[in-house]
Amino acid sequence: MYPLRPSMGMSAVQSLRTAVGALSRNPILFVGGLVYAAVLLPQRALQLASVPFVPALIQLLTFFVTPFVIAGVVGMAREAVDGDTSLGAFTATGTDRYVDLLLGTLVEFGIQLAFGVAFLVLALLALVAAGGGSVGPVTLVGAALVVALALAYLVVLFLIQFYPVIVVVDDAGPVDAVTGSVDFVRNNVVSALGYSAVTVVLGALAALPVSGFAAYRFLTSGPGSTGGESTPGPIGGGMSPGGPAPEAGAPQMTDLFAGGAGLGLSTPEVIALSLVSMGTTALFFAFRHTYATTFYRRHGRSVEERILGDE
Repeated sequence: MYPLRPSMGMSAVQSLRTAVGALSRNPILFVGGLVYAAVLLPQRALQLASVPFVPALIQLLTFFVTPFVIAGVVGMAREAVDGDTSLGAFTATGTDRYVDLLLGTLVEFGIQLAFGVAFLVLALLALVAAGGGSVGPVTLVGAALVVALALAYLVVLFLIQFYPVIVVVDDAGPVDAVTGSVDFVRNNVVSALGYSAVTVVLGALAALPVSGFAAYRFLTSGPGSTGGESTPGPIGGGMSPGGPAPEAGAPQMTDLFAGGAGLGLSTPEVIALSLVSMGTTALFFAFRHTYATTFYRRHGRSVEERILGDE
């Protein structure tokens, strides 16, 4: 369905140039990214403020809102590749493709849940196997299975990553979009790897301001930096740094991954980091979905369309 192209090595770069051109001609695409960032802002701010439980509840709400935003941005990107777009495309496509994309998101969630259950089962078996305190063949086999399962999980995510674009561009249903993404990536493996590498690197750069500050705060904070006051624990509960710990008041490594918990961020720092995160999220979200749309359209065309396009 999607034949291999001889110039796969450069196709990710060519699609990147097309995406950048579409964004430069239609900066209104960043408005869609801003809407997405605004949806995530309360959750992110509460995480940085070390508020437990509430961010998880908000995430349940955003789960049902983000498919509309993603569909709208992909719809705008589809038009922007060929010319101009508008917010009308955002609302129209978001409304039209919302249900199918929401169902596709539920399919993805089901896949992630299945892997999560498998990881949990393996972890429990590993704990039972290591009950004697010695590392035996069973423990080594369990560790190998965990690594294999982790790699399988990454491969599955790699294969299904284009289903939101297919839902919008091809008007596909949720199952057809997921299976279509698998077929698409399998027939464009090298190019898809290049695309994924670009998005991972740029995603890491987008997250660098917040994660970098959190790492700096963790490395520079010493014992007693919180003034001896206990702070809320990680999201979802757990013990606060004021409880039993190797060093009372000292941040732990897990604090880096708990959305600011235990880092002792002040209110101005929470506000500043939330706004910075909102800006970088808006930019990267608009770019990523525009890039995904241009990449899919370039490789998903029929042979006849490609020949005509090259002429």
